[in-house]
Parts: sequence; structure tokens; C-alpha cells
Amino acid sequence: MRLFLLIVLSVALALVFRALHLPGAWLFGPLAVSALFAVRGWQAVSLPLPLYLAAQAVIGTSLAGSFPPGVFPEWGRHAGLFAFAVLFILAASLLNGLLLSRLTRLPLIVSLLGTMPGGAGAMTAMSDSLGADTRLVTSIQYVRILLVLGTLAIAAPVLAHLPHPASGQPAVAALVRPVAPFSGIGLLVTIALAATGWLAAAKTPIPAAAFLVPISLSFALGPLGIAVKPSPWPWPILAAAYMAMGWRIGGRFHPSTIATLRRVLPAVCGTTALLLLASALLAWMIAWRMDVDLPSAYLAATPGGLDSVAAVAADLHGETAVVLAMQFARLLCVLAFGPWLARGGAHWMRTPPPMKPNPTPTP
Repeated sequence: MRLFLLIVLSVALALVFRALHLPGAWLFGPLAVSALFAVRGWQAVSLPLPLYLAAQAVIGTSLAGSFPPGVFPEWGRHAGLFAFAVLFILAASLLNGLLLSRLTRLPLIVSLLGTMPGGAGAMTAMSDSLGADTRLVTSIQYVRILLVLGTLAIAAPVLAHLPHPASGQPAVAALVRPVAPFSGIGLLVTIALAATGWLAAAKTPIPAAAFLVPISLSFALGPLGIAVKPSPWPWPILAAAYMAMGWRIGGRFHPSTIATLRRVLPAVCGTTALLLLASALLAWMIAWRMDVDLPSAYLAATPGGLDSVAAVAADLHGETAVVLAMQFARLLCVLAFGPWLARGGAHWMRTPPPMKPNPTPTP
């Protein structure tokens, strides 16, 4: 009964979001319903990991056909901006964690791991070995993700109607970019790419392999002389993939999460809002320097998870190449340096215990 109710409410809310022209409706609708069920203690569905990876592979292949030709030279011309953007968000996240620790008196290692942009699962998995409270790190990470995703659904359509920093023209056209035409051979290519991405995600430690492997293989088709591009999935399959992702992300919340966060939730929301403001500033700079539309620039700069941001980028039909390149570069930096930065920062900021005065010698 709960599973039936979850499906009905997820579809209904997704249709409402579609009617409101919100991006990622089939992701955010099921995510909100699943999170509500989870915090109420209603375990309506436990999505198996292989099914979740299959959903990621479906969305990854939908992204694979949207990359324009000649994107690699464009990345090379803006390598300095890419590096600056990654370092900017990492520095803003570290300051965010420091501020959160000061406001809530949480251990600094917990705050730093909880505010790392992207790599939520990895930060949670590493927290125990770093001596941090895993429950707190998990709670802060996923509340941050919910806040970021909520702002994505609202901010992307608003940004599409704002004037571009360089041209002064709104970016509405970027939201209705035509997709590749359907073909039978193209659909076979799509299925093969999705299967390869699923196998890579299930059998290898490559981060976000379900997204990145299909995209990389799609890039390789051109130099190999294969002109066939992946065809778009039929919309029920793509909607089901988004729905599965939403259920998986929303289902990570539990009643204990709310109890744990009750004391620190206002500070987490406030510091996340500051981080989002920093991301908006960075997005304006990316749009100005790279001449991409503002919604795509915001997706590239936002400190959300790569899977969720990629899903929204696919739904918007924006500059997915820029979005995924910047998100993946930051993900690699977070995975490589995040634990080291968190542990080093916590050790550096740790206040030494006060020295005890020497006892006064008795005459």
C-alpha cells in the first residue's frame, strides 16, 4: 500500500512541477515524496543498488548525445578558469565548515567533512576512519544536498530569464535546445553505452562511472569513424530513471536524522545559503568569461552532487559539457584532497589545552 501511495504521489508531484515548468520535475517530485516518507519512518521502497546504477546509466547516456563537437579545445582555452572555479568552491566550503563549527560548537572535522561540495557518499564513508561522527557528517551532507537541489529547481528557470553578463540577452533559448533525432541504430548504441556504464559502475571504483563511461565512449565514436550518435530514450524510461534516483536520494533520510539535526539545522541552512551565494557569484563569472548561459553556469558552480546536477542539466538541455567537466573536476579534487584538507584543517585549528601553572614550591 505504501509503495502504491509513493508511486502515485511521486507522479502527481512530478506532473505539478512539470506544469510549473520547473527543471528536473521527475527527479525532484519523487525525491520530495521519498524524503517525506523516510522522515516519517515509512520504508515504502528500498531501491537496490544495481537498479540505482541502471538509472544513472540511463541518464548518463541521455547526456552523452548532448555534447557539442569541438568541446575539448574549448575546455583547454578555459583551463585557468576551471582551476579557479574548483579552488574557489573548495575554499568557500572550507570557510563554510569553519563557520558552521563556530556557530554550533560541532567538532571541526565533522563540519568540514559535512560541507565538502560533492562526494557525499565518500565523505560519509571516510568519516569514521578520520575520527568524525559518521551520523552527523551524513546528516549535514544530505541536508545540504536537499537545500542545493531545492534551489536548483527554483533558480534555473529564474536565471534563464536574466540578461547574460556578456551579451545582455536572456538564455531562454538554451532551455529548449532540440535533442538528437531518434533512430533504431542510435537506440542500440544508447543501450550498449548504458550497459557499459552500468558494468563499469558496478565492477570498478571509477567515481560516477555510470555517467562518465557512456559519455567518454560517446566521445570516442567520432575519432573511430562511427558517425552514429546515441538516440534519446523514450520519455517513460527517462522519467523512470529520474524517479528511481529521486527515491534513492530522498530515502536516505530517517527520523534519527531530524533528531540529530534539530539543534544545528538553522546554522546548516544559514551556512549553506552563504555557500550558494558564493556559487551564484562564481556562476556569473563563468557565464561572463566562457559565454555560456546563466542556468548552465549555475549548474557548473553549484556545490551539489554530480548525479543530481547532471540529471538537471540533461533536463534543461543546456551546456552539459561545461557543467559535467567542472563538476567532475571538483569531484576528483574533493575525493583526492577533501579528507586531507578536513583532517589538516581540524588539526591546525585545534586549540591546545591550557598549561597548568607550576605548583608553588613550599619553603
